[in-house]
Amino acid sequence: MKKLLLILLGAAFLCSAASAQDIGLTTKKNKPLLTIETSGSFDLPIMDLKGGDGIRGVWAFQDYGTNIGFGSALNFKFAAYQNRRIQIRPYITFGYSHFVNDDTRAFAFYNSNGEVSYGFPFLTEYTSVQTLPGVSNLRMNMPYLALGCELGVYTDRDSRSSFNFGLDYNFNVITGRIYQTINGHSETYTTYESNLRTGLGANVSYSYKFQDYLGFHVGTRFTMPNLFGKTSEMTDASWYMYLLDKANTSLNPNLSGNRNIAYFKFYGGLSLFFGKL
Repeated sequence: MKKLLLILLGAAFLCSAASAQDIGLTTKKNKPLLTIETSGSFDLPIMDLKGGDGIRGVWAFQDYGTNIGFGSALNFKFAAYQNRRIQIRPYITFGYSHFVNDDTRAFAFYNSNGEVSYGFPFLTEYTSVQTLPGVSNLRMNMPYLALGCELGVYTDRDSRSSFNFGLDYNFNVITGRIYQTINGHSETYTTYESNLRTGLGANVSYSYKFQDYLGFHVGTRFTMPNLFGKTSEMTDASWYMYLLDKANTSLNPNLSGNRNIAYFKFYGGLSLFFGKL
């Protein structure tokens, strides 16, 4: 019996010591006050940003004709609240996305009288798009500012590893240019005027701190940059056009529906950690 009591007392002492050590670790102030992330990304266009019929879809007002993209971002996260396992972080992101596509065709536009134009938007009411021998390519530039909040869920007692879930409201400036060369003709191009749109974005990421001030992160982001502020209008400048993402058949009979831009980012990069909350 004495031996059993000694064993039980020893086990209780060991459990008590382990519990005290565990509490010390979980309450250790190892969560950063400020996190700065720099990222590079592969961007995948979806919805009306992705071209279903190459660049022809732009002129037919079906979509924006892009195929693939890349981007970068600089993210500042500020710790506002934390407990043993979570941290809430408001954040501000300065980002950029760039989308492109190439087409082995060129295009001309015909109105109902059979008149032809080789440069939009000289015929604002053209009724058909004709494919011609040649080549064309496009790019769309989307710098953005995102303001949001993130929940970080830590998976270890040293607060080095966390899964992060964020939601933000973003401001986007959408521009770009479409080039084409019809066989036997010189190259021409049409430029998108600057278009300000706002939208929503969501992030899911994983981050790991392998030193006190340095770590890495990987994640994915979904963005709808023109969710709010759609409009369609013509410009007086030759070889320029606006985004034309809102239905307006008075401009062109083919512009009969709203167009929604969206894309995924698959990103990764370095993280810097400063201070402790």
